[in-house]
Amino acid sequence: MKRLLAATLLTVTVISAAPSPAYAVDPPEQDLMRRRPRDARIGIFTRPVVVMLIAAGLWSAIVNFTLFVWLLRTGRPLAEVMSVTFVSLVLIQFFNAYNCRSDRLSVFRGPFANRWLNIAISWEMLLLVAIIYVPFFQRAFGTFSLSVADWMLATILAFTVVPVLEGLKWAARRGWFGELV
Repeated sequence: MKRLLAATLLTVTVISAAPSPAYAVDPPEQDLMRRRPRDARIGIFTRPVVVMLIAAGLWSAIVNFTLFVWLLRTGRPLAEVMSVTFVSLVLIQFFNAYNCRSDRLSVFRGPFANRWLNIAISWEMLLLVAIIYVPFFQRAFGTFSLSVADWMLATILAFTVVPVLEGLKWAARRGWFGELV
C-alpha cells in the first residue's frame, strides 16, 4: 500500500508539472499592450494569483477527498476507489493547467490557443490511460480498469474547478483581491 501511494503521488506530481514549460510559449493576452506597465518590483505572486492557487488546491482536496470517501462508502474495492480518485486528481490538474494560462481572462477565451500545452496535456492523457488500462502499469501502480461511468464521474468532478476559478477571476477583475498587475 505504501508503494502504491508513493508511486501514485509521484505520478501526479510529474503529470501536473509536465505542461508547465508550455506556458513559456503561450500567446500573449490580446489586451496586453493596452495595460499600464507592471511595476518591476512586484513579483508574479500577486494577491489574486495566490488566492487562485490556494483556492484551486483546496478545491482539489475537497473534491477528491469527498469522492474517495463516497466511493468507499458505496462498498467498492479500495483499488477501484483509488483509481477513480487518481484519475480525478490528474484531470483536475489538466483543467487547472488551462485555467492558469491567465490570472485575469476567462479560460473560455481561446482555451486551446497554446499548441504546446495541448500537446503536453494529450501526452499526459495517454500516460494516464496507460496507467489505468495497461496490465504492466496496473500492477506497478495498483490501478484498476475504469468504466465509462467512472471516467464521466471523475471528469465532471474535475471540471468543477473551472467555475470556481472563473468566479475568482471575475472577482479579481473587479478588484476584490487588490489590484491586478
